[in-house]
Amino acid sequence: MAGSSEPKTGYEVSKALEIGPPKVYKVLKTLESAGFLASVTNDAGFKRYSLVDNDLREFLRKKVRIAFERDWFGPENLRERNRALEATQRLKIRVPESGTVPKRIADQKEFIRPAEKDRVLVRRKRGTRHREGDSERPKLRGSR
Repeated sequence: MAGSSEPKTGYEVSKALEIGPPKVYKVLKTLESAGFLASVTNDAGFKRYSLVDNDLREFLRKKVRIAFERDWFGPENLRERNRALEATQRLKIRVPESGTVPKRIADQKEFIRPAEKDRVLVRRKRGTRHREGDSERPKLRGSR
C-alpha cells in the first residue's frame, strides 16, 4: 500500500504478499480500527484500503522491504549474504582493556540522604510534627 497511489482490496494485498485472504482481512480491519488505514467501499461492495498518513507512507516506502521466502533463499541472495558474512569475519575490533576501578565515588555526598530528611519522612508517615530533641535517626528500608 505504501508503494501504490490507488487503494487496494484485501484480496489484492493477499495476492501481493502470498498470504491467505482471511488472515489479511483480519489484519486490515485491525489496522483500520487503529487509524492507520482508511477504507472506501465501491458500488460492488468491495472495500479498498489505503494508508491514512502520508508521512507513514513515505517512511514505509523508504525503510521497509518485505522479503518473500523465494527471494530470501534465492541462490544469488544466498551467495551475497555469504560474501557479506565472510567479510565480517575478517574484521578485527580491538576492545580497550578495562582501567582501574575507582576506590570511591567522586562526590559521595550526592548519594547520601541527610538524617533530617529521614526524620521528616518518618514523621510524615506517622502523621506527627517535629518535636524538640528528636535527634534519633530512624531506620528506613532502602536508606543509608
